[in-house]
This record gives sequence, C-alpha cells and structure tokens, in this order.
Amino acid sequence: MPTIGYLSGAPRVSTRPTAESGGPRSHILGILAGFGALGWQMETFIVGDSLPPRLVAHSEQMMRANHFSALVADLSRLALRYLYRRAALKKLGQVDWVYERFATFQALGKAFQSLGTAWILETNGTYYAEAKSDRRTMVLSGIARKLELQAYRDCDVLICISNTLKDLVCREAGIPESKVIVVPNGVDSEFFSPDNQSPNRVFEGFTIGFVGRIVQWQGLDLLMRAVCQLKQEENMDINLVFVGEGLQRPPWEKLMHEFGLAANVRFLRQVPLDAVPSHIAGFDVGFEGKTLLRSGTMYHSPLKIYEYLAMGKPVIASAFEDSCRVIRDRETGFLFMPGDLRSLKQAIVEAFHSRDKLSAMGRVGRESVKTQHSWNSRVAQMVPEILRILEARSGIVPQETLDLAPATLTSHQKQF
Repeated sequence: MPTIGYLSGAPRVSTRPTAESGGPRSHILGILAGFGALGWQMETFIVGDSLPPRLVAHSEQMMRANHFSALVADLSRLALRYLYRRAALKKLGQVDWVYERFATFQALGKAFQSLGTAWILETNGTYYAEAKSDRRTMVLSGIARKLELQAYRDCDVLICISNTLKDLVCREAGIPESKVIVVPNGVDSEFFSPDNQSPNRVFEGFTIGFVGRIVQWQGLDLLMRAVCQLKQEENMDINLVFVGEGLQRPPWEKLMHEFGLAANVRFLRQVPLDAVPSHIAGFDVGFEGKTLLRSGTMYHSPLKIYEYLAMGKPVIASAFEDSCRVIRDRETGFLFMPGDLRSLKQAIVEAFHSRDKLSAMGRVGRESVKTQHSWNSRVAQMVPEILRILEARSGIVPQETLDLAPATLTSHQKQF
C-alpha cells in the first residue's frame, strides 16, 4: 500500500476545528479524504497543528502592526525553514510521495525529493505578492519571491487552483506547462448538506450571506454600497449577514453605519467549521464578490462557492474563472462583472425577484457539486495526471502506486 506524506509549513494553517484560517483547513481535509478514498496510507506533518493556538491567534494583525513585527515574523519563518524540514523527515520517514501545501519561506518537500521521493507541490496563489501588496504583512518580499519561484521550479509536479494562476506561475517561474496540473477547490457535499440542518437565520426577510475571511478583495464594501442604493432607489428590503473575521472588518463596520445599513447588516464572528452549514442554511443566497488583487489578476478558486451550492443556495458571484465554470448564470446563481456596481445591483435585483425560484435553483446547484465537484472526484482525477507527469520525467513509477490509481489512468485528459 503506497503512502503519501502531507506537508504544510504555515504556522496559521491548521486542521483544528477552531483554525484561524477555515479555507485552508477545509482544503487540507478534502485532499486527505480524497487520497484516503483511493486507498492511500496517509501521514501528515502540519506545523499549525503542533503549535499552541495562542501563538498564532491574530498573527496577521500583528504582522501589519509595524515594520519591525513583520520583519521578526519573516526572519522567524526563514530560521524555521530548515528545522521544519528535519522535523518532517524524522516524523514521516520513508513515503512514496509527499504532497505539500506551499507556505511562504517554506519548501519542506525538497528534503524528501533529495532522497528520491516524488514532491508534489500545491499553490493557491503567488504568496509573495499577496503578502506584500494585498495583506501588507511582509518585509523580505524579495527573498520570499526568490524562494517561492525556486520551489515551483524544483518540485516534480505543481498543482495550481486555476488556469489563471497556472499561467501566472509558469510565466513568473519560467517553468513548462507540462509539469502543472489545474485542480480547483471542491467540497464535502455530505458535510455541507441542507439535510438535518437547522437554519441559523438572522433576518426574516431576504438575506444575502457571506462566510469567510473579511479581507479587501472579498468586495463586501461594494455589496453594501449596492444594497444602500437599492434601498434608496427601489425601496428594496435586503439584509446582509457576514460570518467571519479579517483585517477589513473594522473599516467595513464603519462603512455600514455611513451607508445607514445598521438595521440591515450583521457582522458575526468567525464560527467553528461545524457551525458553518447552519449559518449558510440561514441565507437566501450566498455572496462571492471577489475583486482584482493589487497585481491586477484574480486567480483564486473560492471554497465558499462550492459550499453555498452544496447547501442548496444559489450564489451571487463576480464573473471570474472559477465562478463562470461552476455557476450556470440564472440557473444556479447570478453572475456580475467584477467590481462593477451597476452589474452587481442588477444581479441582486434579479435574485430578489426570483425568491420563489431560489429553492429550485439551489437543488440544481447542489446536484451539480455532488456529481462534479467533490473532493474525492478532484483527487481521483488528479492522481492519473500526477502519474503521467512523473512517468514522463523519470520513466519509472512504482507498481504499488499504479495499482492504487483509479481506473482513469487512460483518461487523464478529463477536465476538472
């Protein structure tokens, strides 16, 4: 039975139910479950699981506090780079593959690769650019960029969450497209299921809801502006519920009052993962309004789209790559031009006047994610692609690994 070692060197990323970053937690658990469903033996080295939560709580705010705090954080992660490598080798020992979720200043899989183990590296963004420009939590961005791009060059297979990110990484790192696989996010449709859920409903009236990190590119300010104008122009009674924490929460709470929406908007705290489905069940539609990053691109694959749909909720979403691929406009959701106030207002109006159709739309959306976008299906489609790349690079793939690949070995051209 082949064994895969899962690696993550980010202190803030954890699989604990109370993890500060819920998206990475869901992604890690989904990938692990997908490999487990194929019969792989799983071993993990996840730094965030071994650190006391109090050491990483509010770390993003602390890194943004001043130049010195950010520098200390950068130097600490650099110093721990080699310590984590040795610790990972000691804990996991001999495995057939290592699958690493990239973290800034880290490349744990390099140590395993030097011993002949295949190193599969997954990236969810250009971390050096986001940390420097969007989060403003980094000082040593030049070193971070160099190490990140080198990791993309060195790994045996690189997993990107979108074609947009793949194109950007290939261009920045100068790597061939042939070593990159695009694997969007997925969902556990059994966990995120409307069955046996008691909706946690905040407002009785029509409610647009959001669950996730409250950061600049989520576009919640544009949503509040749109609702404010529709209230004034059309006398529309629309409510908003935002579940989560993040750097933009304080300024956006202030903006809520400036727009006169205090009676129509609730900012709820971050909740444990087990409580997320009931909150989504309390929405009429979900919101995913990402805007362009400061780099001028948007390459994310938003987990919340899949979670909303799995809960039977249509989605109002900005028309970037992933939402356009997953959402059928006016059938399972309502797409609008990213960052465009007029387009967003039109999508909200259509959703509001489709209230009697939302349940039926939600059922169609849930069926689509169950059959096409589960974590198990993501991994089942990914493994043959990995095997194909490894075989092309080395010409040799262990027989026990081939034996556990799904019957899709000859269908690696299937679309994710």
